[in-house]
Amino acid sequence: MDIILETPGTRVGKKLEMLKIDVLNKSPIQVPIREVESIIMGSGVQITSQALQALSSHAVNIVYTKLGKPYGLYTPFANVGTVFTRRQQLLAYEDWRGVYLATRFVFATLENKRRLLLYFAKSRKKTNPAKYIRLKAAARHIGKMIDVLLKFSKNQAKGKKISDVRMNLMGIEGRATSIYFLEYGNLFPQEFKVLNRTRRPPRDPVNSLLSLGYTVLLGHVITGIAAAGLELYGGYLHSDRSGKPSLGLDLLEEFRQPVIDRLVARLIQKKQFKPKDFINSLHGFRLNDDKRSFYYKKLRSEINGGSNEPEELFGQPKVKVSKDKAVRLNYKRAMVRQARRLANYLIGATSSYEPFIMNW
Repeated sequence: MDIILETPGTRVGKKLEMLKIDVLNKSPIQVPIREVESIIMGSGVQITSQALQALSSHAVNIVYTKLGKPYGLYTPFANVGTVFTRRQQLLAYEDWRGVYLATRFVFATLENKRRLLLYFAKSRKKTNPAKYIRLKAAARHIGKMIDVLLKFSKNQAKGKKISDVRMNLMGIEGRATSIYFLEYGNLFPQEFKVLNRTRRPPRDPVNSLLSLGYTVLLGHVITGIAAAGLELYGGYLHSDRSGKPSLGLDLLEEFRQPVIDRLVARLIQKKQFKPKDFINSLHGFRLNDDKRSFYYKKLRSEINGGSNEPEELFGQPKVKVSKDKAVRLNYKRAMVRQARRLANYLIGATSSYEPFIMNW
């Protein structure tokens, strides 16, 4: 299991062959050390030397984070699996596996865009039939782009390396994104309406919210990658460049729409942001300090599955059902799981890689 500890004052110790976790104002938790795959520790979490030694003997990675972003990684000498995983990750760049994985990342971002448009269309079938028709049409168009992607990967990309086909894949992804963003931008009221994606700098409030949200989300994706023993800078869809976390950007593609795009649309449609909340400068639009704190709080809640409290997370992602029956998924767990799935595919433990796809 992967363990995530974020409550300040938490202490991790060892008792016989058990990991003993003491959380403030809670009963101690004991976990068999042999069942732990990784530990992600936030600020203010302490670990004893005895626990560290025991975890090292079981080849457990420890990721140190601050405000959700990793700043350090402890890799035991005994963790030979990490070396093998990274060797396979780098070798995959030069063979058919790199093309396969890049195709899966593009498939995920296209399919999530298609599903999110259908999600928005469903709620507008009666209230705004014209917009419902446009959203459905855009979703169908993206569906056709997915067919193009799958056909390309099956035929033209066969036997090639990712460097040979990256531009083709990015071209397919780019055309689908243009279709998606045109209708996504039309969801907002006139003062927020936007028709294209701008990044550096963001040229409107919506793009400002998206860019900030993606940055926060990338920190959590990177944490999952570190916990899985993968090389952050060895991606497939995104090209290599000094200081560019290309594998993090690859996995981020699976979570942009389910987490950030849906949240931004919800917050604006509920009028929780106004144009006056943004400052326009040479560096583009950005939130003022008060609203940025508000947005961070909403991001944390969304990523944690509806909770703003620091929490200790064990095992696989679980769906939470609130009082109004709305399904809430803890995306932090899901990102760790996806990195683990990727590592398992690279070392041959699984025969395929299943990306994260929205199920609503």
